[in-house]
Amino acid sequence: MQNLNRFAKLFDLSGHVAVVTGAAQGNGLGIANALCDAGATVVATDIVFKPDQEGAEHKLSPDIDRMIMDVTDEENVKEVFAKIAEKYGKLDILCNNAGIIYKDLVQDLDMDRFRKVSDINIHGVVICTKHAVPYMKEAGWGRIVNTSSSQAFLTTETYSAYSASKAAVSHLTRIWGNELAKDNILVHAICPCFVRTPMMVNSIARIAEQLGTDEEGGYNYFADLIPTHRLLEIEEIGNWVAMLCSDLGRATTGSNFSITCGQVRL
Repeated sequence: MQNLNRFAKLFDLSGHVAVVTGAAQGNGLGIANALCDAGATVVATDIVFKPDQEGAEHKLSPDIDRMIMDVTDEENVKEVFAKIAEKYGKLDILCNNAGIIYKDLVQDLDMDRFRKVSDINIHGVVICTKHAVPYMKEAGWGRIVNTSSSQAFLTTETYSAYSASKAAVSHLTRIWGNELAKDNILVHAICPCFVRTPMMVNSIARIAEQLGTDEEGGYNYFADLIPTHRLLEIEEIGNWVAMLCSDLGRATTGSNFSITCGQVRL
């Protein structure tokens, strides 16, 4: 006999307060919406929030709070987290999603751009985690989900900066999972392959133009690199994060989850 209520309770995040970085669009938006759907109080943070466009396919839920925050500015992060804890009484879920990508051959690397990738993708994760953990220890419960990438485990040409940063995130996840387990703070990393974000849509358009094909042809170029021949949707990323923050995620910590449709097998 079906008992869907049992699973609804497992996914219920009511009473928890979540912060999602880089949540204005893409994966972060999908994560914020999923956590909100699961019952959490969600604060979406980003360096800028553009007005929702009429007819836009993806929008943040109106139930989600928005705050401007720069993950590379430690004082700003500390101030925003204090504001969240004061407003909502706690901060016990952190989704380190903010990140950028820069690609080039090693001999052509622009070191300023390389450092910027490291600053946001690595240092931003460290800064946010550093200042979220004390609130989680105070609550006696915490969940941290880092957005890594399939590229943390691949050797794709031109991906030096991005892959190195995501490999660092994946290993920080392992270290913090071990370090914080005694405090009932579980740490996970999701490692997705190509996701149909605004950035990916632009890449599809560029490839289509280079190949002299249409949007479907551009999509298939990337899909052909994936065993199941499809790209992920941001809602799927959000669903995985909600699951890892829920009671279903209690069985693991310090783990990297390959959400790659078979591209990477950990």
